Amino acid sequence: MYVIGTAGHVDHGKSTLVQALTGIDPDRLAEEKAREMTIDLGFAWLQLGDGETQAEVGVVDVPGHRDFIENMLAGVGGIDVALFVVAADEGVMPQTREHLAILDLLEVRGGVVALTKTDLVADDPDWLELVTLDVSEALQGTALADAPIIPVSAKSGDGVAELKQILWEKLAASPPRPDNGRPRLPIDRIFTLAGFGTVVTGTLIDGRFQIGDTVEIQPTGLKGRIRGLQTHKTKLDVARPGSRVAINLTGIDKDDLARGHIVAAPGVIGHTILFDAAYRHLPDATQPLKHNTAVKLFVGAAELQARVRVLGSERIEPGQEGWLQLATVEPVAITRGDRFILRRPSPGETIGGGCVLDPHPGRRHRRFRPDTVERLKTLSQGTPVELLLQTIRRLEPTSEQNLLQTVGLDKETALSALTKLVESGQAVQLEKQIISQAGWQALVSQLTKLVADFHKNYPLRLGISREELRSRLKLKAIVFNPLMAQAATDQLLTEAGALVHAPGHEVRFSTAQQAKIDTLLREFSRVGINSPSVKESKTAVGEDVYFALVDLGKLRPISADVVYDQVTYERLIQRLLDELAAKGSLNAAGVRDLLNSSRKYAIALLEHLDERRLTRRVGDNRVPF
Repeated sequence: MYVIGTAGHVDHGKSTLVQALTGIDPDRLAEEKAREMTIDLGFAWLQLGDGETQAEVGVVDVPGHRDFIENMLAGVGGIDVALFVVAADEGVMPQTREHLAILDLLEVRGGVVALTKTDLVADDPDWLELVTLDVSEALQGTALADAPIIPVSAKSGDGVAELKQILWEKLAASPPRPDNGRPRLPIDRIFTLAGFGTVVTGTLIDGRFQIGDTVEIQPTGLKGRIRGLQTHKTKLDVARPGSRVAINLTGIDKDDLARGHIVAAPGVIGHTILFDAAYRHLPDATQPLKHNTAVKLFVGAAELQARVRVLGSERIEPGQEGWLQLATVEPVAITRGDRFILRRPSPGETIGGGCVLDPHPGRRHRRFRPDTVERLKTLSQGTPVELLLQTIRRLEPTSEQNLLQTVGLDKETALSALTKLVESGQAVQLEKQIISQAGWQALVSQLTKLVADFHKNYPLRLGISREELRSRLKLKAIVFNPLMAQAATDQLLTEAGALVHAPGHEVRFSTAQQAKIDTLLREFSRVGINSPSVKESKTAVGEDVYFALVDLGKLRPISADVVYDQVTYERLIQRLLDELAAKGSLNAAGVRDLLNSSRKYAIALLEHLDERRLTRRVGDNRVPF
């Protein structure tokens, strides 16, 4: 499947030529027929090829009048070959140059120039030669520099057969549209049909759709389903990339759609209000592009307001290239590699265009930071491996699915690049997450520093809890657990139960502190079940020392108020478990009498047994768990 798109000055015969080529009048609006001027996009199709090789080719006809340049821009984004039309009796005109500049900025894959209305200059061959030279000169330095120039007359039919042949040769030589498994269709027309409902049309790129597929509309996020597919009024079960497609949607109302929205497989493309781009300012732009300039942005079939942030320089002069961050007024659905056009709103002027480098930069860049510009250069010129590594560094840690959806490479290329990064040690692939080696080492450094800082701030504590470490690092368990395992393997940290400490770290008490500790432990041993409270214990040795004794296992708090030394704790727990085994249940009154204590201690011990899942409560009793 291929798509041809027309371009050229108003009244140079684009629609008439399309009708001569296809037998279809692309002007579908009553106003267009009344004014004899194309206003909006028109569509037609024809068969091209020779011998056994035949292909159905879609044609998008665009308006040439400067007042409808926005409509022209909505139609030329997905074409394979441009049919560039110049009238032989007029030659190169203002919209000839503007349309040519747009095709060049969009980097169309090839083109053919149709020198129309040759019947009007048939008696003046010198004029035809002069116009041909003028057109050839205008094409130099553009994407159409090598385009053949074919004289034709739609009225007489002269040159039409040759034009078809040349168009086919150009199409056959162009690479097929890739099927990357990420189907998306920029909507350029929306309507309803009685008995069918909502229908949208556009050029399908990056993948295929089939009847029954669930689809997502971006940037709105609406979900629907494909009820029917057609290409050039032929029903399809499957639509393939590069074809003009009409999609009958269910579950989505016509009024919820707009030209420029994207029909895509769920999760294939997201939306953004900020993106990074490489940009080229047209040589004949009337002004340089300054920071914070308001512009009209055209990408795919979408048109929206935006503001430019010029990066790395004060401004971009006519004829120069540079880096932009574009902030859109409303969300736009784009992906890496999409081409775009910028126009000045008033007075209307096409000023330049470029390529989306990063559709989701995540934040506004500082304009003159060298690393920002270097990153954009890598995104613009880098290899797949470099691009993938850049994306990992920006998202890390990230899932493989999110990485592949964000990087803007086809799946096969991205997976190959990821394999190279992991094998070379530049990336670390965890069970479900990916992180760069630099990012991994940064996490290890943060981890060990957190532990070292904890020891410095709390020298009497054995270590910091695992959960507190994870919380401070703001990591999910699927990243934190492998990180801890690696740090332990490398002997950077030691785990002691729920605590983490540096290897060789020991809690050391001063002579005075040790004397207070000995006094407190003797008191615990003397009073047994009726131990000093948590508050009394903290007062006796100091709060820091108290927590150190807990970390070291010398004290065992069992509630907010009750604590025992380790020896007493183990003796009491074992005595209760023996009683439980003998009688089958425990209760508060029985424990109080058994231990010759008060109800406070009895209840604290029973609740502690519940917490340890040694018992469970049934009414007023505790039974084995």
